[in-house]
Amino acid sequence: MEESAVDFFLRYFRNDLEYFVIASSVHANSDEVGHYGDAEDDQRDSDLIKGLVRSGLVKEFSYKKRFGRDPSSQKYNESVEKEWGDITLMKGDDFSIVHIRSLLVAKMVVYGLYGHCFIMSPDWNLAFYPHDDFGFGVIGLGDNANVKVAHDFLAEADQLPGMHSIIRMPSKS
Repeated sequence: MEESAVDFFLRYFRNDLEYFVIASSVHANSDEVGHYGDAEDDQRDSDLIKGLVRSGLVKEFSYKKRFGRDPSSQKYNESVEKEWGDITLMKGDDFSIVHIRSLLVAKMVVYGLYGHCFIMSPDWNLAFYPHDDFGFGVIGLGDNANVKVAHDFLAEADQLPGMHSIIRMPSKS
């Protein structure tokens, strides 16, 4: 399902991807990646992360080494929150489509991958984001967001087997 959703997204926007910007704070906790417990999933996760770290799309580090060993401490929580908020902007065409695909799939499936990931279109004032389970959300960025592009994308995604789109428009006040 996740790969189908990502492949649909990449096909749907294939002519526009070079104009997209990636806004990401995605990082891998090396204490968790590859330690979910299912050998096949763990190998897939490790392979995805290695490729993404090499490409520069994802950072990898140990939460225990960086933030300490007490996840209930205020310092630990503040450090994790800061890492999630450290968003880097990257031009979409600086990366191969294979790496962008891997990032989007990984964001949906990899245990131990954290942070935010938005694929933004400055021309349309839209931000697309992979859900942690599968599929995409779309956020309008400001009053002149191209709602038609967002609506058409979600409506077409709704036609895919096993997919369902929920479209909420802002209420007019």
